[in-house]
Amino acid sequence: MSKKKLRQRSCIACRRLENWTDLIRTVLVNQQVIVDLNHRMLGRGAWLHRNCIKVAIERKAFNRSFNIEGEIKVDQLEDYLKNLSDY
Repeated sequence: MSKKKLRQRSCIACRRLENWTDLIRTVLVNQQVIVDLNHRMLGRGAWLHRNCIKVAIERKAFNRSFNIEGEIKVDQLEDYLKNLSDY
């Protein structure tokens, strides 16, 4: 029996392909980037590595991924990453 392949996603900041289990999924709700822990929230998702948030903010990758102009708040995402031990 062959094993089932894991779905590949690309990080919005560094553009590397990874298994979806190695990336964090985020969604945009009311101009706020929110972490989707269960990968079930409605809407377009943006995937990124834990250590790529600074690059994503610098390159305005969230604006590009969510097709939004203007300011997007990433406070909740930053707080979530600070609480992780690897950040």
